[in-house]
Formats: sequence, structure tokens, C-alpha cells
Amino acid sequence: MAGLNIIQLKADIKSRGLTWEPIELPADSKPRGLGWNPAPAEVTRAALETSQRLMVTRMSHLFQQPMTLGSAPKTLGGPAATPPYPSTFDWRTRGVIGGVTDQGYCGSCVSHATTGVVGSMVGVEHGGASVHLSEADQHFCSSHGPNCHGWNNGDALNQIKTRGVVSDSDFPYMTAFDSPPVGDPADVPDHLWIAHCRAVAERNRKIYQITEISAWTGNDRKTYIANIGPLACGYTVYEDFRDHYGGGVYRHVSGGVCGGHAVMVIGYSDDENCWICRNSWGAGFGGAAHADGTGAGYFKIGYGECNIDGEAFYGAQGVIAPANRNWGGWWPVAGGAAASDSSVFGVSRSPNKLDIFTSGTDHGTYTAAWQPGDTAWRGWWRVQGGVTAPGTSITAVSRSADHLDIFCVGTDHRVYTAAWQHGDTSWRGWWPVAGGVAAPGTSVFGVSRSADHLDIFCVGTDHGTYTAAWQPGDTSWRGWWRVQGGVTAPNTSITAVSRNTDKLDIFCVGTDQRIYTAAWQAGDTSWRGWWPVAGGVAAPGTSVFGVSRAPDKLDIFAVGTDMHVYTAAWQAGDTSWRGWWPVGHFKVAPGTSIHAVSRGPNKLDIFAVGQDGGIYSAAWQAGDTAWRGWWRILGGAAAPNTMVTAVVRSADHLDIFAVGTDHHIYTAAWQP
Repeated sequence: MAGLNIIQLKADIKSRGLTWEPIELPADSKPRGLGWNPAPAEVTRAALETSQRLMVTRMSHLFQQPMTLGSAPKTLGGPAATPPYPSTFDWRTRGVIGGVTDQGYCGSCVSHATTGVVGSMVGVEHGGASVHLSEADQHFCSSHGPNCHGWNNGDALNQIKTRGVVSDSDFPYMTAFDSPPVGDPADVPDHLWIAHCRAVAERNRKIYQITEISAWTGNDRKTYIANIGPLACGYTVYEDFRDHYGGGVYRHVSGGVCGGHAVMVIGYSDDENCWICRNSWGAGFGGAAHADGTGAGYFKIGYGECNIDGEAFYGAQGVIAPANRNWGGWWPVAGGAAASDSSVFGVSRSPNKLDIFTSGTDHGTYTAAWQPGDTAWRGWWRVQGGVTAPGTSITAVSRSADHLDIFCVGTDHRVYTAAWQHGDTSWRGWWPVAGGVAAPGTSVFGVSRSADHLDIFCVGTDHGTYTAAWQPGDTSWRGWWRVQGGVTAPNTSITAVSRNTDKLDIFCVGTDQRIYTAAWQAGDTSWRGWWPVAGGVAAPGTSVFGVSRAPDKLDIFAVGTDMHVYTAAWQAGDTSWRGWWPVGHFKVAPGTSIHAVSRGPNKLDIFAVGQDGGIYSAAWQAGDTAWRGWWRILGGAAAPNTMVTAVVRSADHLDIFAVGTDHHIYTAAWQP
């Protein structure tokens, strides 16, 4: 391959004070393929509008203001006074960047870059390793067609959104070509290969899809990369890069234009003023691995070089993995709409019967019901007279078959309850509970520790923890008793679990954001605790949620200060809690908490709202050495500051409920 004069190139690099290392490739080397084209203006604009929406609705804690729309990115300036990103970041340190790929002499770089981004987002969003997605399925079986011509990042990602893409194991890249690959005589020999689309059996069951395509400009790209995931970009390739790059921060010196190329942007360095990229020209590109992270298929390129900042960088979020394609939904529930700051709470009052409750847009209390044989949800019925305080949710308990009790904080911040049982034609209540008054922004939580026995817990106006109790024969609630010493952080609620008959465990976030627990069992004259749980610390505005997966076994879940999900466990015989263990690499949205259920003995399922607003699940069962997930549940998305809740209506049957971005109520269902 005739290239530039390597001696002159080294001299030119040195004379310009640059630091990248040129190398001489073997004489028989052939240039790898190129094939990036800028995206159509309307495609880029749609992706930029998505970014603006995400900035406002999902990422306001990261972005101070939306970017200015336009096809050209903002100029990269110096970092803000307190930028929401570190000076250097590289996703390889998080273990979610897959191996370097090799497109050969085919112009499929766009598919290598975009599947690389989506495959990495599987690891980022679902908490685990990346997935090598099929560049062949993406490039040759999509709207692009079975050829080695170029493409653009926007249209390529839109194909993953609408059509999906299988894993490389289902359709390996090189199996798309004749063996050995041959040049297409209708095109430039040796530069283009003849490509084929191969059928994948049961493809729809194996695909990965995305729900959001965004585009990022200026320093917002660094914020996105450091907090969300890698991006795809395009730039102009010159001869000195294609034929002689051997490590360091590349800046163009000499040689003509070769074409456009797409790569994954996996990081950046403000210290070196460069982007960090994964190429698709094989693991030999750039020579052997260097101490600065270049070589072995990776490179660094200076900000603004080769028109790399001429088009917005593309991102992908909301990966829907094959593992969650057996969820049914999301179905809207009977026209129900929730207040902007309220979540939905569900309960199963007997096997396979569901009742859900929420505070409506008028802050009235509403319910809907479903049971086997129903083709649609019944409701919304207003539970007469109940009006809830802003920032609170309805909670419910089934204390025995076909008995329901619901609890709310009223507009006067007093605690109220209403009841229904089989045969009632309307709800009874609302009754005030024993003078209880709740702190702003907190909800009441109830539990049934044995048949027809109720205990409720609430944060008082002094942020102390209070409880009241009711059992058959009582003409009124007993309480409020203060659970000694417990003081909770603002805008958090108490949660409770009955791990065995007449045993209660409660959990809270203290004013120091540490996680605390207290316990009571039959015969106790006072509560025992509060004990700190193994050093756990929760993010502001989040609550701890617990579940009992088998008698006298407890698992609790919290959002840490880094917005990751953590869990701790206790069982009879333990002298202290075990944990906190992180549940994958998954990050949750601000202002939301984890919800957990046990759908069978020693089985756990947890649910959360991700930072992209999507609804995610992770699972564990006896014998697992690590959590499985996080999986995105179809295309569900939740309103800001709301949480997903789940119900087990019978063994191994799950129903989940969420307030959508339009504030309507949605549900999805799963069974083996």
C-alpha cells in the first residue's frame, strides 16, 4: 500500500509539537472500510428535540438548561465553573465496552458504531456486561440493504428502534459474506465485499430494541458520556490517520481525504483535549496497546479535529432486551389519571384479583379492579370524600380474603382510612385514625401481621415515627404510639414488613441519611431498635423498601447516594445485617424509590424507574450468585418523581403499575 513518507510525517508531527506516534504498516496492508455520511437534517433535529425533552424531564439534575436546536453543535468551550462531569472519563473502566470489532473492507462502520453503543447500553442500563450485537443484521437486513455502501448514525439507530437487532451469535458478521469474501466487480475491486442478509430463526424473540434516540452537542456530550453512556460520531479520515496512526492524541498533519468514518466515543480527556474512541478496524489498529489507552483498536482524537464536532454525537437509551419480551402491556387502566406527584399502589385481595389506588388529578381517591374473566379494568370509582395532600400516595392492605383497607394523608395532614369487604356496594369511611398527623411529603404505610390485624406507620410532623393498630373487636384505632428514637429525613416514608405471624419490622431513612430498622413481636411491650443497617446510606428524598421472601427472612432495598441500587439481608440466627451489595451498575431516576416483591419462596423481583424514565426489573432466586437484570420492561416510561409498584396476585404471577409521562395509569403483567 503506497502511503505517506513516514520520515517526513514524523518530522512534520514533531515540528508542530504534536505527540501522536506514526507507524509504518506492512506493504501488503489494505485500508479498512469507510462509509459514514452525515444524517439528514430532519433526523438530527428529531434527535436533538429528544435530547431537549430528556434534559427537562429526566436529566434536569445533570443539565442546567436545554441546548439550542440546530444541525451544527455548539462550539466546545472551557468547562463550566462546576461542570457536571469529571475532567477525564473512559467507559472501559466500568467494564461495559465490548471487544474491538473488525468491519474488514466493507463500508459498515456506522453499523459497527451504533450496535456498539446499543450493546454497551445493555450493560449500562441492565447492570452487567455489554452484548455484542450483530452488525450484519443491522447493516444488511435493515432498510440499508445487503451492500457495503455507507449510512448515517441517525437512520441506523432508528432501525434498531423500530426493527431491532439480534446478537452477533445469532448472525455473526463474517457469515454475511461469501467465503472467502470477494470484491464486487460492479464496484471498486477489493474495497467492497458482496454481502447477504441471512435469515435468523425466531428473530422477533431474540431482538434488542431501544426507545430513545438522542443527539448531543458541545459540552453536553461530556455530561452525557460521564453520566449516561457512550455515543456514536462521524468524522473525516485522512491518509495519515488511516495508514499511519500508532497511538497518542491524533491531529491531522498531512495526506488527502479518504472518506467519512463512524466510531464509538467511549470517553474524553479535558487534560489532553481529546475524545477517546473505539474503532472498528480490528484489534491491530494503532499498534499494540499503549499506556495512555490507545492502540489495540482504540484511539484519541483532538477536539474539533477532522470535523468530528461538525455533527451532533448520537446516543441510544431504553434498551429492551429479549429477556423481557414475555411481559404483556403496557395497557392503560380504565382512563385513570394520577396527580403529578402521586404513584399507584396495588394489592391482591385474593388469588388473581387486583385492586389499585391512586390520587387523581383533583387529589380525590380513586380505585379500579380486575379479576379473571375481565376483558378490561373496571373503574375508576371515586372512594367517596377522600382527598389527599400533595406529594402523597394512597396505600392499601388486604388483611384477609376479599377485605381491603386503604390509607391516605388528607389535605389537613391527618391520617385517614376507608374499608371495603365482599358484599359492600360502596366503601366505608373515611375515618380519621386516632389523631395521627403526618409530615408533609410523606405517606402512610400499612401491613397485616396476621389475619384481620392491621398496623400502620407514619412520619409525624416532628419527623418521629408513629404507629397505630386495629384488630377485630376494636371500635376505634389504638395509637398513635411513638416508636422510640426514630427520626426520619424529610420527604421520606416508613415502610414495614411482617416476616412471620405477629412479627413486624420497619425501616426508615434517618436525618443523617443512614438506614435504620426497628422490630416488634408478640409479647414485646415496646419496640426494639433503631439499629443502623450495615452502613447503608440513602439518596435524599428516597425511602427504603423491604420484603420477606420466606418466614423470618428479610431483604431490603435502597437507592444509594450514587443513585445505584443496594440491598441488604437478614435471616433468623444472624446477629447483624449482611450487605450492602450493589445490584448491577443500574442508576435510578432522582426522587424515586425501589419496590420489591417475593413471587414465591426465596424469589425476589425488584422494580425501578431508570434515569431515562424507563421501567426496569431485576430478579434473584435461591442458587443465584448474582442478580439477573436490569431488564427494561417493554416501552414503559414513568412520570418524574413517581415509582413503579408491583403485586403478586398468585405464585409466579406479577403485575406492575406506573404513572406514565401523560399521567395516565399503565400496567404490565408477567407469568412463567
